[in-house]
Amino acid sequence: AILPYCQALEKLAPHIQQLSMESNGKGVSIEGVLF
Repeated sequence: AILPYCQALEKLAPHIQQLSMESNGKGVSIEGVLF
């Protein structure tokens, strides 16, 4: 169960990072946690 989760994170992390940059700091961290 751990391996598919890690693979999903590897694909999801860059996407969340891109969304974070596009929102330009609207309260979303790289992890996708709302501040």
